[in-house]
Amino acid sequence: MSDPASPSQQSAPAPSKGDLVITVVFTTLVMTLASMASLWIPAIAPAVASDLGVSPSLVGYQFTLTYSGAMIASLFAGGMVQRFGAWRTSQASLAALALGHLIIMTGELPLMLVGSVVTGLGYGSMNPPALDLLNRVATAGNRNLVFSIRFTGVPLGGVLASLIGPSMALAVGWHATMLVVGSAGLVLFFAMQPLRARFDANRDPEARVVRDPFTGLKLVMSSLPLRCLAFTGLCFAAVQLSLMSFTVTLLVDEIGWSLVSAGIALSCIQVAGVIGRVGWGVVADRLRSSSLVLMGLGVVMLIGSLVASTLSAAWPGWAVYGFFFAFGLAVVGWNGVFASETARISPPGHVGHVAGGVLFVTFAGVLAGPVVFSSVFQITGTYSATFLLTAVLAGIGMLLIGIVRRAATSSATTSHRSA
Repeated sequence: MSDPASPSQQSAPAPSKGDLVITVVFTTLVMTLASMASLWIPAIAPAVASDLGVSPSLVGYQFTLTYSGAMIASLFAGGMVQRFGAWRTSQASLAALALGHLIIMTGELPLMLVGSVVTGLGYGSMNPPALDLLNRVATAGNRNLVFSIRFTGVPLGGVLASLIGPSMALAVGWHATMLVVGSAGLVLFFAMQPLRARFDANRDPEARVVRDPFTGLKLVMSSLPLRCLAFTGLCFAAVQLSLMSFTVTLLVDEIGWSLVSAGIALSCIQVAGVIGRVGWGVVADRLRSSSLVLMGLGVVMLIGSLVASTLSAAWPGWAVYGFFFAFGLAVVGWNGVFASETARISPPGHVGHVAGGVLFVTFAGVLAGPVVFSSVFQITGTYSATFLLTAVLAGIGMLLIGIVRRAATSSATTSHRSA
């Protein structure tokens, strides 16, 4: 059964291919840069820690500060989209990313903490405007693919940070590497400027930016489908972060692999994420149902988590790599279809606000997931046990998506009868 189209989809004229290409290209570039910015410090953590005289493990706190800033920004981004436009809000996120890295560049610990929060503000304010822009140019036939292409920016940004950051830190010092994101953000900001008037023609100059920051969250919590979808994002994000956080440690500490071999396994997950994000978008468009694909991905996450808990030194290397690639297709590949479903079931004219509310809940999973799984390890003494918890979360997410599908179907049936 296909997902029923939203009212805005039924009445909106077909967008031009030129606007579609421009929007997908620029929103993907913004997301790639944002992902690279958020992962830059973790990628060069040893060099930063050595210079500051602290433990590299403290990078976890920097990551927490970044995503705390992202959660805050997601609540205010909807107001910015209405007042300044989605295009200008995307530019503002680039400016915040650049400013955050320039502040971190000082090397003064208190300022670095502030810079991490500012970077998070940039990261959290780039998703709501992107969903608003993509929702305007996507059609029922390509919606999931369009959103999924844009979300390939997350793993691409991670790969770029991993490839560029460490080598540059060795060559020119970690301080100078912060100019990479700073300068790239400003270049992209000015490259987007000529198109601002074209894509922000629908903005409301009289709209209030500073309003109840929980407007989007209230919209989400007042709707059963949106509420369930938001908590699906929390569960799936927690599963994703647990896999990304503990794969290397699991393989090195419990399976006895070398750090290089474990890193290759992590790379398999990242590559699978890029392929999965596009591939699942194509599948969802063919099936005309993003919620059905999300349910299927929940099943794969559940099974994969159970299998991960059984990993041992007896597994041949090719089997481990193959498993993590297949697991990564689902665990890192769900985001684009999820964003498409968020935009599809949002009330017309409120995509930015709803996206902010949904992402606030999703980011909570990003923050809480690794902390909870670390606590499980402290109790059980085995990383394998943490994947049993991810299986539970994947199952919960799958059930919540089932509720979303049932609610959407019931709503469509009611609307059809009333018509």
